[in-house]
Amino acid sequence: MIKHIIFDFDGTLVKSRTLAVDLFNELSDKYGYQKVKQEDVEELSKLSIMERLQKLNVPILKFPMLVREMKQLYRNYVIGLDLVEGVSDLLYGLKNQGYQLGILSSNTESNINHFLVTNKIRIFDYVFVASNLFGKDKAIKKLINHYNLPKDQVLYIGDELRDVEACKKIDVPFIGVTWGFDSAELLVKGPFEAIVNNPREIYEVIKR
Repeated sequence: MIKHIIFDFDGTLVKSRTLAVDLFNELSDKYGYQKVKQEDVEELSKLSIMERLQKLNVPILKFPMLVREMKQLYRNYVIGLDLVEGVSDLLYGLKNQGYQLGILSSNTESNINHFLVTNKIRIFDYVFVASNLFGKDKAIKKLINHYNLPKDQVLYIGDELRDVEACKKIDVPFIGVTWGFDSAELLVKGPFEAIVNNPREIYEVIKR
């Protein structure tokens, strides 16, 4: 029985894809990378991270530095971000049903907490951050061990292929959301409990 629900932050809870594109384009001016055009966003959402980097001429060895700079700039725009429509009702509904709720993200703890405080969201039992973009399975496992969660009671909800691949490695059930960074076409390449198109469907899947 699921008792602990872990959410990804960017793209899953918060509408931050447009900001991510804007920050990438801002840094592209600095480093000479190919900018993301608005008409290319949907096509890029169908590609893996490695494929996107190749398409945008970003050297893989430069990617961690690029992400760090994006996180630093991110804080300046947190106040302007919004929860995905319907997420607030979902979270409070789950909390009222007795579920423990957490966040796992590769964003910084200060950025996440700044958003939560600014929006007066005091519903999460914990916020856990992991800096390794390509080791999310280890991050989920570390979170589970840190909070002593029974693994068979944990569900992860995210918006990227790397989320579903991480959950597969450690045998944690996964629900994919289609309103984030990766397209449904990309998410279905991995094993999942469900792929949902709006937050209401998450509650329906959990209560099956």
